Amino acid sequence: MTDVHKDFAQGRAAPAKPKDAEVITEENVFDRPDETMGFFPGQIVRDAVVSCLLLIACVVLSYASPAPLAGPADPATIDYVPRPEWFFFFYEQMLMFFPGYSLIAFGSVVVPGIFVVLLFVLPWLDRTPVYSPMRRPFMTILGVLVVLIVLANMLLAVSRVINFPGQ
Repeated sequence: MTDVHKDFAQGRAAPAKPKDAEVITEENVFDRPDETMGFFPGQIVRDAVVSCLLLIACVVLSYASPAPLAGPADPATIDYVPRPEWFFFFYEQMLMFFPGYSLIAFGSVVVPGIFVVLLFVLPWLDRTPVYSPMRRPFMTILGVLVVLIVLANMLLAVSRVINFPGQ
C-alpha cells in the first residue's frame, strides 16, 4: 500500500498530486499540447454547450408541466387557508412548536439565528485535522441530528398541509 493510500485509510488528507507527477509550468506547457487546453475557446465552448443543454431542459420541463394557476382571488371568501412555499415549511413547522403570540419571535428569529451562528462558528469549534467521520463521532452525530431535525420538520409540515381538513 502506498503512502497516499495509508494516509487516506487513516483519515488524513491525500496530497493533491502524486509525488512523481510532472508539474506543468509556463515553460513546458507547450511540450504536450494534447494534454492542455486553453480557457478560450476550449472551456468557454464547453460551458456554453452545458448552459444551452440546461436551458433546453428547463424549457422542456416548464412546457411539459406548467405551473398550476388558481382562479382569481376573491377577497370576500373566508375559507382560504394561506400556505407557505415549500422552502418555508421548516420554519412554519418550527412555529408550531412555539405556540402563542409571545413566542413567535423566538421560534422565527432566535432559534434560526442560533442555528446560523453555530454554523458560522463551527470551523472554530471543531479544529480536528482528521477528515474521517468515524474518527469525529461528536461532529458526525451533530450533523446527522441537524439533518434529521430539518427533515422531520419538513415532513411534519408537509403532512399537515396535505391532510388539512378544509380541502
